[in-house]
Amino acid sequence: MDKNVRPLCTKCNARPRAVAYKRANKIYWRSLCDRCNRVKANKKVGGVTVLERSGYKKLKKCELCGFKAQHKAQLDVLFVDGNLRNVANSNLKTVCANCQRLSSVRRLGWRVGDLIADD
Repeated sequence: MDKNVRPLCTKCNARPRAVAYKRANKIYWRSLCDRCNRVKANKKVGGVTVLERSGYKKLKKCELCGFKAQHKAQLDVLFVDGNLRNVANSNLKTVCANCQRLSSVRRLGWRVGDLIADD
């Protein structure tokens, strides 16, 4: 096997294996990729988003209309200035899907009558 080619994971057969260790200029590979190793150990799979790193937690109700969610998937985080990298608490608001849609319509400047049906 060429030393520059990483072998594929024996479980998923899709992603390259993780490095176990290096000794005397030889690389020893694990049998599984990083993702399969994390699944096997019951650890979180996937990267940490900028929003998660900021420590912002969604509230249980919409900050604009007061809608109380029955499930956390009914609420989204709205970036007030539109910059997804700006994770200051003053820029983040918990909003329902309806308010999220209305805010994007307002930002685009659409008005009733702007859209004309195709013939």
